[in-house]
Amino acid sequence: MNIALLYEHPTWSDTLIETFKSNGIDLKLINVANLSFRPNIGPNFDFAVNRVNMMPSSGRNSSVVFQTLHYLNWLETMGVTIVNGSQAHFAGASKALQNGLFSKLGLHCPQAVAVYQARDILKAAESIGFPLIIKPNIGGSGSGIARYDSYNELETAVKSGTVDLGIDGTGLVQEYIHSDGYVYRVEILGNRLFYSIKQKMIAHTFNYCAADGCSVALTPENKDASFDHCALNQEARIQTFEADETIVAQVISIIKSANADLGGVEYLMDTKTGRPCFYDFNPYSNFVPNGQTLLGFSPEQRFVDYIKDTCRKKSAYC
Repeated sequence: MNIALLYEHPTWSDTLIETFKSNGIDLKLINVANLSFRPNIGPNFDFAVNRVNMMPSSGRNSSVVFQTLHYLNWLETMGVTIVNGSQAHFAGASKALQNGLFSKLGLHCPQAVAVYQARDILKAAESIGFPLIIKPNIGGSGSGIARYDSYNELETAVKSGTVDLGIDGTGLVQEYIHSDGYVYRVEILGNRLFYSIKQKMIAHTFNYCAADGCSVALTPENKDASFDHCALNQEARIQTFEADETIVAQVISIIKSANADLGGVEYLMDTKTGRPCFYDFNPYSNFVPNGQTLLGFSPEQRFVDYIKDTCRKKSAYC
């Protein structure tokens, strides 16, 4: 099989890459940290898997986000079939787009105002009410998200220039959702449930990363800087749960509407309405750590099986 894999974090795809290799697949590895390409010369592959997060990992130049988006669009122009191509990739980038997508599907999601100027934040806050959160439009791992409980608190932050609108200077002023204390994530692979997990929320943090390497007990002495934003508190251990059929169907509709082949959707249980409140879409699988033990199967192997089947259907070289 002739398959290219686009990836970003230096270690989070290691197990997946080894699984591809153990299945006899010779991958063309494309680490976007080293991505440059000649747009006048076509690629030497016709099928690719995109596993890049729009939010660059710690220490990565933020322009890699936009270089990757250019590259994905160029690949599609050159006739390459991509699992989670440019449209899905962009949907995973834009919190504003996601908020609109959830609303269009008639799903409960936080009220929000998209802004790009700090001076518009206070006016937006008046329409949302307090408490609220401000989050970068392009973000991940809870980076840059802050809660404000009063107008005065927010005004002080705006005037002092401490509000973070992320790498492209755009963000959301968003309703704060009172929840049951858990973050829920449902992942879809193709048209089927991949797995569903939840994590207990921790005060003063907005990161609930379930990626390979996260949610593990790391001592201060051996803590890897790559996991600075990960939920390492043992109280936030990942747990499985059985998502009901209605929620699974809703998540599948989100994945399809984002023109994605697979991905994960996160939601809170809104205690005011008793309904799931959808707030985030990721166009990739996080691959929970110790998946075989936690899920009863290898998520990497199931993912590779899906890619092999998809490649055979869509590429003459598979």
